[in-house]
Order: sequence, then C-alpha cells, then structure tokens
Amino acid sequence: MKPIPTTILLAIIFFLLNACKTLKTSEAQPKMTTTDLIVFQDGKETVVHKPVETVKIGKKEFSLRFYNKRYDPENIILHTARIAAFKDPLQLDKVNVGMSMSDVPYFSGGTGLAANSNIGYDKLRLRNDAHHYTYYTNEDRKRLNLLEENGELLKLEFDIPALYYNDTDYKMSDPQLKAFYIAFLIDRNLNGIIDKGELKKLTLKYK
Repeated sequence: MKPIPTTILLAIIFFLLNACKTLKTSEAQPKMTTTDLIVFQDGKETVVHKPVETVKIGKKEFSLRFYNKRYDPENIILHTARIAAFKDPLQLDKVNVGMSMSDVPYFSGGTGLAANSNIGYDKLRLRNDAHHYTYYTNEDRKRLNLLEENGELLKLEFDIPALYYNDTDYKMSDPQLKAFYIAFLIDRNLNGIIDKGELKKLTLKYK
C-alpha cells in the first residue's frame, strides 16, 4: 500500500480542524429565531436567545430589535411589544412565565405610558409601575421603526436615545447608573397569559 502524500495529509488535517471550528461556533451561537430579542449598537446586533440574559453596552444610544405582527386596531388585533425598565433588578422577579398579564404591576391594564403622537417614545423611562406600549400599523400610526417585512412578520426597532428616572433626563453618555433592567413582553397569541418564549428579562450593564 502506497503512503499518502504529505500534501494530501495536510489538506485532510486542515479540513478537519476547520470543521471542528465551525461546529463549535454553531454550538456557541444558536441560530436566531423570530422570538429572539436583539440589542443593536454601533452597527452590531447582539441576539438575546435565553429568557434571562445580560448584555454589555457602551455609554451611547442603542436600540432593541424584534419581530412582531402588525397592530390592527380596526379589527381589534392588537399586536404590541411591552417594554418595562427599572433601576431595581428585583422588579424582574415580579413577572414570570405562566402569569396573567393583569397580575403584573407594570404590564396590567392602564399601565402603558403615553407617547408623543406619531414620534413614539423619545426616552426610556425607568418606572416600577408602567411600561412602554409599542406597536406598528403603518408610517402614520406607529411607535416603532419598521426595518423590514417578512410576510406577516415585521422586523421592528425601538430606539433608546436617553433615560429618564428620578424626574430627570439623562443622556446615554452620562447615565449615572452602572446597569439597568428591562422586562420585554410580546403576547404573541393574544391570550393575556405570559407563555414560554414571550418574555425576556434583560440586564444591561455599561462597559
């Protein structure tokens, strides 16, 4: 039996090493799904796969990106994303999968924050008793930016240019906080219950 040429052996070793590297990368970074949340900053999307995650951000503007269906008030099909933000991490313990939205102090009826007409929200308000009630119908009726359409699913964006808490506006460049916390909820089947895959608990830490 003739020995295998050195060049062929090296090619096989190179192929196997790259295959292992690709496998490890795919295991470390699960494929994104339409129920994932994205933190977007400096042109980079950080995908939040797990129900509870921590993401490090710079002291500058960023946004949340996600998929949801169109908000249709005429037919009372109200697909929204509810975004509550806090200084206190213990507020995240007040919401869990299986709960009724009406039992969550900052997601229950009447706790949606007022927004500026068609502009939406110009800052992220950190409150224990309210949430940002966001949606997209069309360019004349929206509280989110439309990035792309994928059938009935829309890729939407919620900009966070500044923070507001303790009755004071704070620039993202000087937030006076080391971290803050977000409870993000999309009731995808509109049943009023927080089902698996509908809730994200996010800790945002400054680099």
